[in-house]
Amino acid sequence: MYGARGSIGHVCPSIPLDMILNEVQRMLPEDVMMVYSSLHVQQLRQEDFDRALSLLDEAVGHMVDGEADCIVVGGGPVVTAIGSDEGVVERTKEISKVPSISTTGAMLAGLDSFGAKKVAIATPYPEERNVLLKRYLEARGYDVVGVKGLGIERAAEIARLPFETPYELAVEVAKASPDADAMYIPCARFPVVRSIDAIEAEVGIPVVTSTQAMVWWGLRTIDGGDGVPGHGRLFENELPAA
Repeated sequence: MYGARGSIGHVCPSIPLDMILNEVQRMLPEDVMMVYSSLHVQQLRQEDFDRALSLLDEAVGHMVDGEADCIVVGGGPVVTAIGSDEGVVERTKEISKVPSISTTGAMLAGLDSFGAKKVAIATPYPEERNVLLKRYLEARGYDVVGVKGLGIERAAEIARLPFETPYELAVEVAKASPDADAMYIPCARFPVVRSIDAIEAEVGIPVVTSTQAMVWWGLRTIDGGDGVPGHGRLFENELPAA
């Protein structure tokens, strides 16, 4: 049962999904649900990314079976590793026939909704992934004024981090990057959703995270409302013009 305003499909890069599901449900109105499928990424390395891409058609098929009204394809490291989300998104649209975007695309839409150009980045990733992410954002016209990661490669270890860890990292990066006009925090496994309001209050700039941007884009796309209050300024914004 999907309720009055439909469902959002999420092709998730990793398993298990319990933590991501819990964080998504915190933000969704009662009459919108999330439908999931996994690409089974266990570690942030190229061979896992290649295998994930080979499973895309099957995962999107699960979204079609679940009657998702829009689809978000997760996996920011996968997108930055291949340099573009265009092929992944177009293939998803071709199979599903519904509006689709990557998580990275949803995050960039979130940055654009604030008119942000100077970005500070806080991630759980190792340095090589941060370098690729910085390069990816700069190629799209953003000025990355600060970036720091925790050096973690295993998705399961990211999910086990205490809730205060992403808060402390984001505040540290923002204070070291006073020119930033937005904070970019990727990775749906990073337990940051509960801290978005607190980070924004502490550093004075908007925060865009992976799970938050995914839910915001999905709700705006299916006219599903504003989401549950308390998860950042992004939910006050409309989608930017294409």
